[in-house]
Formats: sequence, C-alpha cells, structure tokens
Amino acid sequence: MQNYRLALKLFIIFILIILLFIPQASLMGLVSERASWRSEAYSSIEQSWPGSQTLAGPVLVIPYTLTVNLKETITEKDGTSREVVKAQKIDKRLIMIPKQLDIQSALDSETRSRGIYAVPIYNSSLQVSGSFETQALVDLLNEHKNDQLQLYSPYLSVLVRDQRGIAAPPNLIWNQQNLAFNPGTNLPNATAGMHAKLPEFSTVTAQIFKFNFDLKLRGMSSMNFALLAENSELGLVADWAHPKFTGELLPEERTINDQGFTAHWRASSFSYNVSAALEQCSANQCDALLNRSVGFDLLQPVDVYQQSERSIKYAVLFILLTFVVLIMFELLKQLRIHPIQYFLVGLALTVFYLLLISLSEHIDFGWAYLIAALASTGLLTLYFGAILHSRQLGLLLGSGLLSLYTVLYVILQAEDNALLMGSLLIFAVLAALMLATRHLDWYALTANALPQAKLNRPEPESDTLPSA
Repeated sequence: MQNYRLALKLFIIFILIILLFIPQASLMGLVSERASWRSEAYSSIEQSWPGSQTLAGPVLVIPYTLTVNLKETITEKDGTSREVVKAQKIDKRLIMIPKQLDIQSALDSETRSRGIYAVPIYNSSLQVSGSFETQALVDLLNEHKNDQLQLYSPYLSVLVRDQRGIAAPPNLIWNQQNLAFNPGTNLPNATAGMHAKLPEFSTVTAQIFKFNFDLKLRGMSSMNFALLAENSELGLVADWAHPKFTGELLPEERTINDQGFTAHWRASSFSYNVSAALEQCSANQCDALLNRSVGFDLLQPVDVYQQSERSIKYAVLFILLTFVVLIMFELLKQLRIHPIQYFLVGLALTVFYLLLISLSEHIDFGWAYLIAALASTGLLTLYFGAILHSRQLGLLLGSGLLSLYTVLYVILQAEDNALLMGSLLIFAVLAALMLATRHLDWYALTANALPQAKLNRPEPESDTLPSA
C-alpha cells in the first residue's frame, strides 16, 4: 500500500513538472515579444534618423548612344520579299571603377532611446581618394570605330543606402578642379546618393584622373562599404567597443579595446568579384552595387534577451534537481511534502526568470541577475526550512541553489563555450547525485516511505453499552 502511495505521488510530481513547462514556454514567448518590441523601437528611431548605411563607389559613368543597322525582311502583297536596313539607337552606359580606391573612416557613436530601448547611432567622417584610368573608354571606341557612337557628358556617382545620411553636400576635387556634387546618383534603380558632372576628356589616349572628397555620413546600427575598385584600401577607427565584422571579407588587421576598435581591409577586383555587380548595373539594376560589401555592426554590450532566453533553457534542470532533492529528504527524513508544496517551489523557481527579464530591461544584466537570484533563493530558503522542519536543511538547499545560479551565470557569460560548460554542469550534477546515493537501500527507503500523519482526533466510541 505504501509503495502504491509513493508511485502515485511520483506520478503527481511528474505531472506537476509537465505543467511547469507551460510558464517556461510563456517566458520564452515573453522574451520573443520584448525582442520584437525592441525591433519596433529601432524602426521608430529609423523613421527620424538614417538607418543602416552602405557606401558604394565612386564609379565613373559615361552615357553613350550606339546606332546599329538592323536588317529586316518585308514581304509584299504579291508574295515577294525584300530586305530593309533600319537604324536603331541603343542607349548604354560605360561604368568604370577606380584603379585605386582609399577610404579612411572615423566614426563617433552614441545611443538614442525610445522608451526603455537604446539604439546605437553614429556620425562617420569619410575621406575618399583614388584614381581612374580611362583605358576602357578607348577600348570601347576602338571596338565600335565602324559604328555610329555618340558620347555624352561623363559624371561621377556615389551610392549610399539611405539618402538622409548625407549630412552636407561635399565638394569633389577632380584632377585639382573643385566640382560640386548634386543629389541623386543618376543611375537606374539606385537613386540614393550623389553625382558630380565632370569635364570632357580625351577619347584618343587613356588618361589618369585623381580624385578625393570628404563626406559626413550618418547612420544607425551598422556601416558597410562596397569596395568597387581594382585595388581597395579601407581603414576604420571607431569609438564603439563591441563591433561585429560582417560582409564577404573580414579585416586583415583589427584591434578592439574598451575605447573602441580599428580595422583595415585590403581587396582587389579579383578577390571581391566586382564585375558581377557592374554587369547588373549595366542591365539597369544598379542597386546591386550596394549588395556586395564589408563592414561591421554596432552590437549592444549585453543582449539581455538573448541571455535571458539562454537562461530559461536551464529552468527544467533547476526544477528537476530541486524536486529530486526534496524527494530524497522526504524519504531519508521520513517527511511528508504535499504536491501543492512541490508546485509552489516550481513556481518560485520559474518566477526567477520573470524577475530577470523585467529587471534587465532597466538595469545592468549582472545586477538584475544578482537581485533575481537572491530574491528567489531567499524565498525558497525560508520555505524549505518550513516544509522540512529544519532551518539547517533550508539553508543547505538555499545555498546549493544559489551555487547553481552562480554557475549558470558563468555559463551565460561564456558565449563560445556555453554548450560545453552546460554539458559539464549537467554531468557534474548527475555524478554528484549518483555518488551521494550509491549506498542507499532504496527498497528499505520505499518500504518505509510516506508514513501516516498523526492527526489529533477523538477516539472512536465503543459499540458496547457501558455496564450498569
């Protein structure tokens, strides 16, 4: 009968653990919901401040019209046919990339808040210089020397992702001439940016033109550069201490410290495959010039939602371990703990994660974790002491739970080794539990388990009448 009661109670505890999955799933949903609200805050700030930026170019564009003679066969009413030669004009663009491109960027960052969410924004001071060689124009003219080809005024185009990021129109120094930039790229399907009209140059021999300009570019969260040149050099200096380098090429050199970071890229048209983007631009899809880029994201120092989500995944381990220890004390100390008390303990363990999420939105994650852990273990220490009828046992379980929270915090901080450390924690807990109970006589414990409680009630009356 007693073994039946123990089996029934273990089954009830198992059902309670299953029920506690519901608040755990709700906490996961809460984290996703708060993260989506943060994304909405990003979008809200982006409506009044330039978003993520990409700088592409400059590229040298020479529009031209090519007149070709097309033969067309016309069939007359009498069945005879004849060939007619018609002239057709085709509008095209010759797009040339710099032979050498050098970009130096100095980035100053700050944060803007929308409610409780902070978003990193920046002002980037860019120095762009390089040189163009017009050999491609000479080759084009030689290729169509027997065709009618008309050249139009050349111009220099610079593309950006968000036009609002250009704080002030810069001046272009083109072969020691001071030229003004105009809004818009003058390229199809890539309107954000600027362009500058260039003076005519020789079409007989190839020339080399040097250029440079300074640009103030604003943005948010990330900055990227499309290295459209035969040879490119990119140097960055920023005051943000938590960058994430992105794109098709990682920097060759980088340094990161508490004051910020520096990075340096070097690329060529071979390693970067510039020709594919230029072909798309020639087919009137010039927005493709922005797609192939290198750069960085301004990461928040601590992603509280990511860390909270990772901590919630260990909730089941904490609940299982706590329930196993309570069952062990119930068997060893001949105590009776009601299933409702198990359920309340599970809820107290779950509330820790709710406190962690809510507090970490307002204060540093480390302090939020400490306050939530102390609140949860303090409550459970008092409760353990009451249901186990021993302050010492309550302190023992509370200190053990606090130690687990400490280990969990270390795991959360070790992002790259989190899986390894989590696996070692589970193994260590299981090993400690097995070694601590290896000499127990489970048959004897379960035979004496769950003794009947002594209830204060009157003795039953006798069926016999008292003697006279």
